[in-house]
Amino acid sequence: MPYTMRPAPGCSRRPSRPKKSGARCKPGQHEEREARVKKTNKIVSWLVGCALVGGVALAGAEERLKVGMVSDGGPFDDAGFNENCKEGLSRAMQEFKVFGYFREGFSPKDYQDKLTELSEKNYRLIVGVGYRMQDDLAVMAGKYTNTWFAIVDGHYEKPLPNVMSLEFAVDQCAFPAGFLAAAWADLKDPDDPQVGFVGGVRTEIVEQFTAPYQAGVEYYNRKYGKQVAVLGEYSDTFNSASKGRVLAKALLEKGVDVIFGVGSKTGNGALAAAREKGKWGIGVDVDQYYSLVDEQAMLLTSCLKRMDNAVYAVVQAARQGTFKGGSSYLGTLENQGVGLAPYHAFEHEIPEQIKKDVELIRQEIVSGSLSTGWPVKPGS
Repeated sequence: MPYTMRPAPGCSRRPSRPKKSGARCKPGQHEEREARVKKTNKIVSWLVGCALVGGVALAGAEERLKVGMVSDGGPFDDAGFNENCKEGLSRAMQEFKVFGYFREGFSPKDYQDKLTELSEKNYRLIVGVGYRMQDDLAVMAGKYTNTWFAIVDGHYEKPLPNVMSLEFAVDQCAFPAGFLAAAWADLKDPDDPQVGFVGGVRTEIVEQFTAPYQAGVEYYNRKYGKQVAVLGEYSDTFNSASKGRVLAKALLEKGVDVIFGVGSKTGNGALAAAREKGKWGIGVDVDQYYSLVDEQAMLLTSCLKRMDNAVYAVVQAARQGTFKGGSSYLGTLENQGVGLAPYHAFEHEIPEQIKKDVELIRQEIVSGSLSTGWPVKPGS
């Protein structure tokens, strides 16, 4: 902080030398000026100490971390995937006082434009939500090498030095979800038990939910000598509740008792159709008991993918200067990065033995003694 010392009123900058007019400082005025200077110097020293030691009262506003986020294939109010990522950044904004900015990408053609916009505006950390953005994000990371990036559900065979990947072993929660769905269908419709799923775009990310879900049903059949059937459809979109509803209705007409909605708004539409038919469902990504209030009475559980925690942790690392580009985070049952939501309305309806089975399955997956069936082996 620049400081200019001014002479006391009526006194020159060099009090020991009289002005040409012969005027001199009055008695006591020189001492008063010296006391004022010492007091001011103490204040300056204290302010400098705040800046250097306190980390920052003076520079705090200027150094506020800027974090941008781009959604995948739709708005942030999808009651699932995008919204959960937004919640992670929103929590970091409140707790760490970082500046956050949200941009919605409705199709792949939007991704590079949105990422470029944030990069050009000097955002320190940019979070891309969804695997479909990883190619465009890699291009941006190569161009803006001083910017940190994080990609949710993305993976690079060759790590990028300024990109962190956030991945999730969702097969570990989808397998017990399939087991639970089969048990419930068998309980409610023992003559013709069937479960189903409606997925978004058929990709590896979505199949990491649906394949282990089917494996969980098969595990139930082997354990209890049953023949619960599995039917499923993919919609080729994550953003159409109406299409999800149509596909689910077709499955329900075939006798499906429980629907697993895997695909943002498309999956939400499938769950709504199941509710209208008086059937049951399993949510995805977040605890949809809270995000889909109309479906509360039919949701057995939800397959949790804690993207909010992962995003929050990345923002925290960026703020602390410990962001690790070229690395990846894997959410598992063991570290609570994935899991099953509470049974809520069905807590007292699901048989205790089935609850014990689900808990044992969780423990065995964590220990490695039980396979979820993912990745799917060729030919299986």
